[in-house]
Amino acid sequence: MSDWQNAIDDAWEYLDFGNQDAASRLVRQVLKEQPDAIDAYVVLARTCPVPAEEIALLSQAVRVGDRTSKRLDDGTIDPDGVYDRDAHVPALNNLARSLWADGRTHQRADALRHARRALRLDPYDRAGTRLLLMAWEAASGNWLAARCLTLRYRREPRTEIRYWLALHAFRDGSSDADALLATAIVTNPHVVPALQGRLRALHQAERSYAFGSPEEATHYAADARDGWKAARGALAWLAKAKR
Repeated sequence: MSDWQNAIDDAWEYLDFGNQDAASRLVRQVLKEQPDAIDAYVVLARTCPVPAEEIALLSQAVRVGDRTSKRLDDGTIDPDGVYDRDAHVPALNNLARSLWADGRTHQRADALRHARRALRLDPYDRAGTRLLLMAWEAASGNWLAARCLTLRYRREPRTEIRYWLALHAFRDGSSDADALLATAIVTNPHVVPALQGRLRALHQAERSYAFGSPEEATHYAADARDGWKAARGALAWLAKAKR
């Protein structure tokens, strides 16, 4: 591992401890020496209080990944850059999150495009993009895509996936909808009040939570509420479920 890669690791640790200034200084120095260091742009974006600046930095990170992943006309890789898929995919994921949070229609369309691409590049999905897409496709009215994606990962015993399976079964009028919902509720009963807006976490951790916890429920609800609202009668069905 090179010195600049160690510096980026140190910057992430600074972020974990809330020292954004130190993280920013460190990655800015890295970028002076390594302008193609994708992770450095991602760290720097995390230190920006202005969403537009965050999106600009993440867009630059993605552009570096796009450029270094392309083959030249003779079939060789760009000699001026080394492609790092392990950094490119999280950059796409983070850019998608920021664009979706912006809330405007065109930004959310771009968020979907970047998230779909991230999942194609990493089918094992170490960045968790599949969970975002399950929510975003549903919220955008792309129910077939959302359903297919949920079914693709249906064997995972995750709270998010179990609740999505239940919702799709309800929308489809499937006879096992109630049973699927019961299974989801056993996995994390806090999701029901979270989706209804009756549960809010006191401390919304930065994508870190225990399975089955109220924090997990509020994270899921924050992403999934629009999809549940878009499914006619789903929240009323949820309210009648036995807990």
